[in-house]
Parts: sequence; C-alpha cells; structure tokens
Amino acid sequence: MSSYTRRNLIRRGVEGAAGLGLLMAGRRAPAAAVPQGQELAPPPGERRSALGRAVEVTVTRDVVRENFGGVGFHAEMFLNDSTPDFFDQVVAKRWRELNPRFARLFHHWQPDRPGTRDAKVLEAMVRQLVFMKEAADTEIYLTTGELKYTVSEEDRHAYAHAVVDDLEYLINSGATNLKYYCSTNELSLGEWAGMYRNLPRFRSYQQPIFEEIKRRNLGIKLLATDASPIIYWDTLAWAAQNMDDITGIYGGHDYFNEHAPDDLGFYAWFRDKCRWAVDLARSKGKDFILGEFGPAQYQELKYAVRWDTCKYYGTPLEPLAGVQLAEAAIAALNAGVYAMGYWTFMDYPDTKGERYINQWGLFKWLTNGGVTRAPYYAYGLLTKFFRGPATVYQVDAGDEKLRAVALQHEETKTWSVAVLSRAAQDVSIKLSLASAGPATDFRKYLYDPRNVPVTEDGDLQGPEGKLTLRDGQLSDTLRAGTLAVYTTAYDDAPPAAVRGLNIARIRDTRVPGSAADARRLRWTANTESDLCYYCVFHNGVRIGSTVATEFIDAGPTAEEPGKYSVVAVDRSGNRSG
Repeated sequence: MSSYTRRNLIRRGVEGAAGLGLLMAGRRAPAAAVPQGQELAPPPGERRSALGRAVEVTVTRDVVRENFGGVGFHAEMFLNDSTPDFFDQVVAKRWRELNPRFARLFHHWQPDRPGTRDAKVLEAMVRQLVFMKEAADTEIYLTTGELKYTVSEEDRHAYAHAVVDDLEYLINSGATNLKYYCSTNELSLGEWAGMYRNLPRFRSYQQPIFEEIKRRNLGIKLLATDASPIIYWDTLAWAAQNMDDITGIYGGHDYFNEHAPDDLGFYAWFRDKCRWAVDLARSKGKDFILGEFGPAQYQELKYAVRWDTCKYYGTPLEPLAGVQLAEAAIAALNAGVYAMGYWTFMDYPDTKGERYINQWGLFKWLTNGGVTRAPYYAYGLLTKFFRGPATVYQVDAGDEKLRAVALQHEETKTWSVAVLSRAAQDVSIKLSLASAGPATDFRKYLYDPRNVPVTEDGDLQGPEGKLTLRDGQLSDTLRAGTLAVYTTAYDDAPPAAVRGLNIARIRDTRVPGSAADARRLRWTANTESDLCYYCVFHNGVRIGSTVATEFIDAGPTAEEPGKYSVVAVDRSGNRSG
C-alpha cells in the first residue's frame, strides 16, 4: 500500500457497527496508580471466569521459532517533509520508546523516473536507516512501488545495476541494518499486482538484482513475493517452485477486510494462514516475513479526495481495532513468522497536487499535531516487548477465547508474555512459566479498549504494577476484552539527573520571515546506554519531550515567570529526579 501505487483492491463488506456493544458496554474508571514494586491484587468485586476457576495458561518448552526478528512497522519518516523539532520531539522520541526491531520502507527514485537516483531522498534514507540502527538496532526490509517498465534483458540489467548502486550506497553510508530487498511492492508494475498474472516476468526483474548483489557481496536477501491479500499468497508456492534459488526470504501482506474487529474466528484463521506460509518457507530452509498488515481498509472518496486509511479510525470502533491488531500480531508470532510490519508507524504527509491522503499511522502527521490513535497503546506494547532476537515458545491457553504468546529474549534472557482476552467477562488466569525461575517479578502492562490509556506526548502507558511468579506460577485477573503484557524486560534503576541546564532568551527565527521571543533550553547529554528521551517542564507542567539536548519554548510559557526543569527517561520508563 502506498501513495505511489494505485490499487484496484478486492474489497469485501464489513459491518461497521459490529462489536460496538462490546466496546461501549461497561466503561471502567481509570485504575489507580500502583506504587512501584507493589504487587497487584484483583480489583474488588472482580468477577471470576465462567468456569468458576482460574484458567491455566501454560508456557511450554516447545519452541515455535528461534531467532525471531521483531514486531515492527512499515515506517516512512519523511525527513525532507518534516521539521527537525517534529523529528526530535515526536518521531524519534516515539521510535525509541516503542523500540521496534523490524521495519519496512520504500526505495524511491526521482519522480516519474524509476531507475534514476534521487540524491536528496537517498540522503534522507541514510539518515533514517542509521537513526533506526542506533536507536533500536532495527533490521530493514526495502522495496519499491516505482518499478521501471523494461522490455529487453539489457534494460533489466541496467535497472538492476541502478538498484544495487543505491543499496551499496546505503550500506557504505552506515545503513548496515539493511537486510532484505524486493524489486516491487505487491507485484506491482503499471498497476497494483500487475505481475500477478505474469510471475516469470517478476522473476526476470529479481534475477539480475540477485546476481548484482551477489557480485558485490552485499549480503542482502531477496524477498519473494510480497503479495497481498492472502488470496494472492499462492504466488509463494510458485516462487518456491520456480525462483527459490534466488530467494533469501519469503513474504506476504494482508488486510482484514472480511473480518470485523470483534470476529471471534479471526485469530485461528489468520494464524493458520500465516502458518501455511511459514511452513512453505521452512520447506526451503527459509523464513517468512509478514511485511504489511492491518485492519479493514477504507479507500473511498471524501471531500473529492481519495482517502486510504483504516476503516475504523475516527469511529467508536477505533479502540477495538487496536485489540484486533494485537490479536493479529499474536497469531503471526504463534505461526512462526520471522518478523512483521504494521502499515504504518505514522501518517503520510498530505501530498500537494495529489488528491490522495494516506492516514494509516498509529499517530498523525505534524499538521494534525502528531496525535496518537488508540492502537498505538496496544500494538506499541508488542513492538517494545516482543523484539528480537528471541525464542518464541508455544503457549497452551485453557480457554478458546484467550490468545497468548511468550518469548525469551536471547541476549538478556528476560521473558515477555502477552495474553489477550476475547471473553465477554473477566477471566482469572494462572500463568505457568517454569523456565523463568522460582521467584520472578513481572511488570504488567494493560490495554483496555473501553479506557484507552492516552498519555502526555504519546508516552507508552506505564505498568499497572508488578506480579510475582512463584514456583513457576503467577495469578491474575484479566479484564474482559483486554490485552495484558507481563514482562521481566525492565529495570527499576532511574537514570541520572539531568545536568548543566542553561536557559537563554532568544529571538526564534526558525520560521522564515517571522521572529518571536522564546527561551532556549540546553543541557548536558545523558550518556547512559538505556536513555530513551527527555521531558521538559515549566513550573512542574510538562511542555514537551525530545531526544535532543535542546528545546526551544516559543509557546505561552516562554513569557511566563517560573522554573524550567528537564527529566531523563530510560527505556524502562524510569525517570530521573
């Protein structure tokens, strides 16, 4: 999906009001904060499960997959369209906090000239890829929606040479996290999925790119076949038979146009479809990437503009779409996919001159204030805590309406377990995880679609508190229709206090032709390895966040008397004094 390729999507009807009763029923007041280190107790009057006993959720020793890559995004950051402040205070801050280890991006050429390098765009891509590597050790999968139409073999080889010139430039410029490439987004050439009807032609594009990558020893794996939706995944079987010799990894996409957010049959259906693709790839000794996915699509005219967005964004079902998105990620994890990328990390900028708007992001573009959407607080928990490299283990849930997944991070040996309830009432669970040790404290994070945990500056919600796993077991009550993440991937040590804060009055001239009185804050960088970002306060009220060591206050507080302070926040959410 892209503003650069026009789709002729196969659309299915989805009842827009489905699930509204579950979403709107029984609104719950925000839970009281639990002091750090204090164990959680079930809320007073909390209902037990329909079974009248705790449901067993058992993390087995059976391995679903080793070396899991990560839960991530398709993630264009549009550095040439953004401002440095929006990048530092919103985009980079949120990327560091959500900490995704996998991302998919587009490889762009000069407009309407595929095969011709766009130096400005390429330099911005270098900056973005290097930032992702340094911020989250993010692996990159690159594809293009602007494939050049060629006739002769000589032209295809020339195009392949141009492609690999750009790939080599990216790697030599520091983007060594670039690992995968596909010659076209969703088999598009001239029209969306145009090569679905001529897969030998698709191979004819991939073949010279493979040869050129191999000749230069770049170590980039080609992906086949990036097809969407699932009904086109038969192309994977064709690729396994006809181009496995040049394929390094397999991939596919899907949007859940036939499945409403409260569809109880969706989880098993999607898990089984992903498992089929994983098994096919494994039969060739390869992995499978879910390169792009999301809830049902809305692609209609509105205000004489073509809109491309999630069908449920801006409706009462938006919070429930967050549950479905998390459910899809859990299904893909349990199917054994290598990595996955939700479409998209953030909205695309509105394109001048084009009557087309792409608003799929977990948060909005700068002209709409960077406002977060509800699924940010569900899927964000999974990108943060379900990152690779990790081993995914099979989980046996004792209730057909519970979806659960568990992994152990290979480097730190910490654990993360997600349990999502599709039950209409609260469920008492007993989580068994013998491998975690005799007594281990798990932080618990919660996403409740009836009470979306919207926070300042798009901060990911903090923990509800801690639960102790004793003798391999942990007891909890899971609220109806919610996602809970239990994790030991944290520490309790706060970062050092920010030092060297300097405040100066300046004339803010960042907007050409305009100047305003402002205050510039600068401070000494915190060099701790787990630093995430800084919060800026005026008279104890938060006025912004940033990953930089400078913040210009040009708002109303710039003229108000009072004290500024800056607080460091680490990756575990701990704050300095």
